[in-house]
Amino acid sequence: MREIDWTALRDDLTARKTAAIDDLPALVERFTEEAEAVGAKVYRAADAAEANRIVAAICRAKKAKLVVKSKSMATEEIGLTEHLEKQGVRAIETDLGEWIIQLAHERPSHLIAPAIHKTREEVAQLFAKVVGHPVPDDTASLVAVARAELRQYFLNADIGITGGNALIAETGTLLLVTNEGNADLATSVPPVHIAVVGIEKIVPTLDDAMAIVKLLARSGTGQKITTYTQLITGPSRSADIELKTQIGVHGPKELHFVLLDNGRSAMREDPAFRDALRCIRCGACSNVCPSYQVVGGHVFGHVYTGAIGLVVSPWHHGTDSVAYEQGMCLGCNACDTVCPVSIPLASLITEVRAKAVERIGLSLPKRLLLKQWSAPDAIDRVAGWLAMLQGPFRHDGLVRVPFGAIAKEKSLPAISERPLHFRAREVTQTNPSSPATRVALFPSCLVDRLIPEAGYAAARVLQALGAEVHVVEGRRCCGLPQLNSGERATAVAMAKDAITALERVRADRIVIPSSSCAITITQDYARLLAGDDEWRERALGLAERITPFTRFAAELARERAIRGRPLG
Repeated sequence: MREIDWTALRDDLTARKTAAIDDLPALVERFTEEAEAVGAKVYRAADAAEANRIVAAICRAKKAKLVVKSKSMATEEIGLTEHLEKQGVRAIETDLGEWIIQLAHERPSHLIAPAIHKTREEVAQLFAKVVGHPVPDDTASLVAVARAELRQYFLNADIGITGGNALIAETGTLLLVTNEGNADLATSVPPVHIAVVGIEKIVPTLDDAMAIVKLLARSGTGQKITTYTQLITGPSRSADIELKTQIGVHGPKELHFVLLDNGRSAMREDPAFRDALRCIRCGACSNVCPSYQVVGGHVFGHVYTGAIGLVVSPWHHGTDSVAYEQGMCLGCNACDTVCPVSIPLASLITEVRAKAVERIGLSLPKRLLLKQWSAPDAIDRVAGWLAMLQGPFRHDGLVRVPFGAIAKEKSLPAISERPLHFRAREVTQTNPSSPATRVALFPSCLVDRLIPEAGYAAARVLQALGAEVHVVEGRRCCGLPQLNSGERATAVAMAKDAITALERVRADRIVIPSSSCAITITQDYARLLAGDDEWRERALGLAERITPFTRFAAELARERAIRGRPLG
């Protein structure tokens, strides 16, 4: 990433994909017209069942018994392999990772690395069952087995099936990006090629498609570009010595496109979720997700895994598909920072969570606690109760609840007996005599009640950087716990209360030690209150005054040319 301006490329691709989604109906028509003009056949599938019927019908028409597939999340989404098997058509996955999980009768655990959960030893055992003898577990031997076994399938296949990384409307072209070369064989050896592609993959021009290529591999695998990049326009055609066009001499005689909707048009009509249609399926959100790294894609997601899986699955497979899985999101916003098309994934997951809560509800204890932890006076009462109850289990600032073996590994931060707002006057008394700026420190309930020492240290750092600091609204919660739990009505009420309270604060800047709370106020409030123009404008106005502590401290340090001492 160092040799490119990643931010500029991301902004450019985001703008291009946004424009394409805005113009999607016209692009579908343009792509259909141009693809058919160069000899391809285009079908539109409203849902997974229709897409499966279309592909199966083509297979029947061609009397196909064997098809080879390159990696395609769209075909995973609709369950195409299983459908074809029921129709008597054998479908072989030819991407190495996909073939591994097909042999294991599992589903992908990552968008671009479907067998990332498998060890070399496990793969060797799977391959040994295929070849009938032990297989060494070194990489070269495993790849050699895959090459030998899969090559014959390519030669014998009646049809090749792929997905698509982009469809180019101006020329009716399919873009495929791969690292193994299997897609090249699947699109050149069999006499018929079928591409199943989501309609959101359509972009206006070749230049737009190349903007995807610039960031797809970099975001997904850290490569500058993938090993193979294919641009396919119509069936294979070439000219003989007399310059007469010949179809299918060096590749498929037929090219069929199945344009898949399956909830995408409904997503486009939703003002929040239409942003998710920009996804280029790079898997970067999974790569940085702490929850995914612990539990893996078979737990964290549905067919589509990771953060983007939690967002799009309800539209393709219903809310129940991730009704419980969405609870694994920690709300850390790491996915937002790496998305190459600027999808607000963390915010959209909270939207999914709210839908899931409507569907399955909250447990009574959780609902009561969230309701109580909603206003300063109520928070004081709850914190007082918890402080008393934690007494027997508190040790060195932590609480170990007696829940068997888990208590030996896990602990909770203790409720402080001296929250930060108790020390507000102490902070004020240590302000510099000639401050460069006036700062209101809003600690939020997390810092105020659980780690007040961190809040006090933040105040002292700001004072050392020349700021006059005052602790404000220390007893208030921003509403993040309620928002993250799907308790939308309570979160909206808390957002309005916080806006009203913080608008009264007189300071050059409102600084928040907790980045998550800062993000809630600066980004989530406006979205929560989008249905009320007055409150939305007030939320946006407040957001302009909010800065996370680390960013503000860094700005002050740069302005004053302050350099720290080396550690150690």
